Amino acid sequence: MLALAIAWQLLRGRPGANWPLAGYAAIAGYTIAFAGGLNPYWVAAGAVCALAVRFAFYPRQVRWAEMAVMAYVVWRSVGLLLMW
Repeated sequence: MLALAIAWQLLRGRPGANWPLAGYAAIAGYTIAFAGGLNPYWVAAGAVCALAVRFAFYPRQVRWAEMAVMAYVVWRSVGLLLMW
């Protein structure tokens, strides 16, 4: 649910918002707490993209890379819920 909220914010919100960074902190905490859930490299890539968007480093282009990370997080979360 958190990943979908972040993805919605990426599409509709302003690029300099701070709360996607807090969302990535929560996702990173989940990744550290539950090994085997999410790939930490994907989570780190998403956090780096969120920082790049936050500090206006090519925000329009980096948003699409961040959407790819969010798609992975949503896909993997659904897989974990359905025990794929």
